[in-house]
Amino acid sequence: MVSSAQGIRTAHDNVIALCARNNIILPCLPSIGGDEGVGEIVEIGNHVCTVKSGERVVLTSRLLGTWRYYGIYHERDVHIVSPNLPVPEAAMLTIAPCTAYRMLKDFQTLKPGDTVIQNAANSPCGQCIIQLCKIWGINTINIVANHCGYESVKEHLLNLGATYVCTLEEAEELTEFNTSLTRPLLALNCLGSRYENVMLKLLERNGTIVYYGCAFNLPLVKQFLRYDATFGRFHLNDWDAKATCVEKDLMINEIVQLMVIGEFKAPLYEPVELKNYVFAFRNTVHCEAFATVSYVFDFTLP
Repeated sequence: MVSSAQGIRTAHDNVIALCARNNIILPCLPSIGGDEGVGEIVEIGNHVCTVKSGERVVLTSRLLGTWRYYGIYHERDVHIVSPNLPVPEAAMLTIAPCTAYRMLKDFQTLKPGDTVIQNAANSPCGQCIIQLCKIWGINTINIVANHCGYESVKEHLLNLGATYVCTLEEAEELTEFNTSLTRPLLALNCLGSRYENVMLKLLERNGTIVYYGCAFNLPLVKQFLRYDATFGRFHLNDWDAKATCVEKDLMINEIVQLMVIGEFKAPLYEPVELKNYVFAFRNTVHCEAFATVSYVFDFTLP
């Protein structure tokens, strides 16, 4: 679930507040992990020096921002984004792209021509992984649940730059034959179960598998079965707790530059008017790995 808001006001010192420009009554949206947004600064405190009124920003505090019509933040917890960045890209900037970026950078040294395998490839994070790998010259094997609309999802992922897209059943068939397929050095596991098993079978010797999302916990038994592999897990909160402001800025600036020049697009989305939030909630699945579209809310009014 993705939301966008507009407006930042700061009360005093280095405290920044985010609010909608219009004084309207908004529904009390729940705090759903993964909410994102982009806002505009409308007022700053006397001691704020890194941002100015009118600038567009995203939240970087824990990189998990829940936007409503009003909020107060320290200036170190926001990041200025280019006015040339489209709203959907800006609204989705700080979760899926950052998660994809860190998992590709932090667990395995990858070079052009190497291969990454992932499940939940249709999720927002999965779409970002595909695009970053294409930009960096890395091949991707993408496993997608064989749900309704699989063919259209497959076509979309291939258009994003996926090297190979398959169902779980097709991936399992690959493990039974010696193929010319380059074995992946890095596996990104969001689901576990059979999805995890097939990736472990395809993973190159001494490769790395990263657990995140619904499959965050490391499996003790499988670490014995693949004693050669490196097992890691990732959550953006954990990385954020240790990262410096400079590290965050470098990452976000690189992603923004790719978005501005059109090489990195927002995950597939549908714009929804705020009054239709009930429709969006009813169509939200329990796990983004089985989702085909994200919703972008605009909290501003003309």
